[in-house]
Amino acid sequence: MALMEVRAEAGQLPLAGVGNLSRRCSSRPDTAKEKAGDQTPCHARVSWNPHDRLTVFYGHPLAARFASQAVADRAMAGESVVYLDGAHTFDPFFIGRLARGRRQQPRKVLAMIHVARAFTALQMERLLSNCLAGALERYEARIAVLSGLVETLSDETLSERDVARLSDRMLESIGHLTQQGVSLLCPCPAAPRSAAPAHRLFAGLCSTADRCIRFHDVQGEVMVEESLPRLEGTASSLPPTDEPARVVVSSKLSAQCPA
Repeated sequence: MALMEVRAEAGQLPLAGVGNLSRRCSSRPDTAKEKAGDQTPCHARVSWNPHDRLTVFYGHPLAARFASQAVADRAMAGESVVYLDGAHTFDPFFIGRLARGRRQQPRKVLAMIHVARAFTALQMERLLSNCLAGALERYEARIAVLSGLVETLSDETLSERDVARLSDRMLESIGHLTQQGVSLLCPCPAAPRSAAPAHRLFAGLCSTADRCIRFHDVQGEVMVEESLPRLEGTASSLPPTDEPARVVVSSKLSAQCPA
């Protein structure tokens, strides 16, 4: 079964596995696309502790890339992962390269990742609220990625009232899942401004997260900062838990990533 396209009118939706895509990943991928789009240093890693209930990566396009790397780590460790993709961030070729770099078969790694795509905020909310718990049980998984929560809410056709309603529903569903012991990773590459309607959801995620990891550019380098759960811009004197770790991103490092 191929990646599933989720329709707004759908009710209870099964999530599609992506193991069949490993055949394409095992063959020669688009080299030009890899060189242009893969900027994740192969030696750089940001850990995702599955014992944390909610982790947020945000602030830079690499947030989604590191989330994919974390997913690959869990899958290569033999754990099933459910991946809700509302921002088109799931890249089976990237997962396949990471698998081959560790001498694992891409087909087997991809078979551990179960993906469903949403194209609107309503679809994303329905997947999260109505389908995710059942999919986790079906695939015997305890970890999931929620990619595109903020992006789908940034749709200009949504009113502020719609965004607020969907944000509250999503946060409520996330709260129920974490209370049941599910570990969630939410990549938010472009953190919304405080005046944006989608900031309501982003603020709720950051205020309840066990870990908030921010990626940001400093003179051509990407800084990775982990802080105690708090929202930037709010009154808080809590310092970062660790000194920022420097991750250099360059075309040279990109070329060293597993091919």
